Amino acid sequence: MKFLKSKKSASDGKVFRSGLYSAAITAAVIAAVVLLNLLVRAIPSKYTEFDLSEAGLYTLGDSSKQVARELSQDVTIYYLCETGNEDQIISKLLDKYAAESSHITWELKDPAVYPTFAAQYGAQEASSGSVILVSGDQNVVLDASELYDYDYSDYYTTGTYSVTFAGENEITSAIYRLTSGEQKHAYYTTNHGEQTLTDTLTDALEDQNLSLTALDLLSSGIPEDCDLLIINDPAQDLASAGSLVDEMSLLRSYLGSGGKVLLLTDSYYNTPNLDALMAEFGLTRTEGLVVEGDANHSMNGYPYYLLPDYTSPTETTALDGVDTSRHVLLQMAQGITLTETDNIVSEALLTTSNSAYSKTAGYEMVTADKEDGDLDGPFALAAYARNETTEAEVIWVNCGNMDNEAAYQVVPGNCTFLQGCAASLAGQVSTVLIDSKALEAAPISVSGSVSAVLGLTFIVILPAALLAVGAVVVVLRRRK
Repeated sequence: MKFLKSKKSASDGKVFRSGLYSAAITAAVIAAVVLLNLLVRAIPSKYTEFDLSEAGLYTLGDSSKQVARELSQDVTIYYLCETGNEDQIISKLLDKYAAESSHITWELKDPAVYPTFAAQYGAQEASSGSVILVSGDQNVVLDASELYDYDYSDYYTTGTYSVTFAGENEITSAIYRLTSGEQKHAYYTTNHGEQTLTDTLTDALEDQNLSLTALDLLSSGIPEDCDLLIINDPAQDLASAGSLVDEMSLLRSYLGSGGKVLLLTDSYYNTPNLDALMAEFGLTRTEGLVVEGDANHSMNGYPYYLLPDYTSPTETTALDGVDTSRHVLLQMAQGITLTETDNIVSEALLTTSNSAYSKTAGYEMVTADKEDGDLDGPFALAAYARNETTEAEVIWVNCGNMDNEAAYQVVPGNCTFLQGCAASLAGQVSTVLIDSKALEAAPISVSGSVSAVLGLTFIVILPAALLAVGAVVVVLRRRK
């Protein structure tokens, strides 16, 4: 019996080679995909991830980027949170900080895994979601509650409240405080009926690494460690020679040794001693109250609610880091006249438009319209001056209610401006102020007329048009 030997056909070899080739191509593609994935993961997230949130929740602002890029010492951020329950807003934001500077790193610390970790930084009571920032032997603890702002102002009327994310401002401010060097000391006078500094401005100045302390000139002199003296809208003048305490001599002595003063005043109050001191810096009051003739430089049709322009100062860093696209609001302000004075360098920081005029009647004005005797603008509303001999510096804002919580809700530029002025005078070089970010998109408001047009378009016109087109198509097809 013969057995037939089967021969491998040529087609079998081709199939084998084809299969081997396909397998090799598949392996190569898989390897390429894996390699590409590794390469993409190695690229900083700021180049591979895009922030589509309306408020930019996952994007660092310019101030944060500047602070990060200027770092010269390492900062480690610890995020205290249970693994798997991270707040994506915070973790993504920390990624952005780390991508912006090689000096910033962050780690997740699960309290269940590291129960005693926070205690070494005095944060044993910190809640889950808190953040600890460490640089050298210094640290700042940000409790989870500080990373979000809760507004309950409408709760009793609407039963709802709003939440905004304040984490970027808190983290950037903490980084700045840790790395900006020795803390500066600011004092604010209290015994002349001064307007109390608002919480918003106080927080902003503390974020700028300025400590704030109340100062009663009647009971003590100006401390030697005073880097900045703030006089905020005094209702009474500082006492001069012949009084129980010669406050003006104290102030002149402080400036004579290179002191720095931030002064806010209101023309409603009479302060001749302070006025005389400002005159020594070449700054004097312009008679009356300023009114804007340009509607684009006033608010809501009130010509004495001024929206001045920023200048471009060259002698001071007061506006460095300040977002000059933000309006500032000065209500019932008085102009400042700059006069050339020996050994004094001065320049305006805020100015009106050329259409402004000053009502010489001041608070006694009966009309905001320009009358005979009123002074033509433009006017400086805030000015800087420096004595080149003593190196004393002053910034004078001739509006008493610029530091105003209600104004900050509408024009946050007021706080940024004052913060920039204070930081510059105290010797700081950066302005750190970042708005809280809304977690939800603002609702779109549509007027009744627009709503009617849109309804007619989408409910009647478009459906009718589609039906008409469909009918034409059907008729044409039947004719073929």
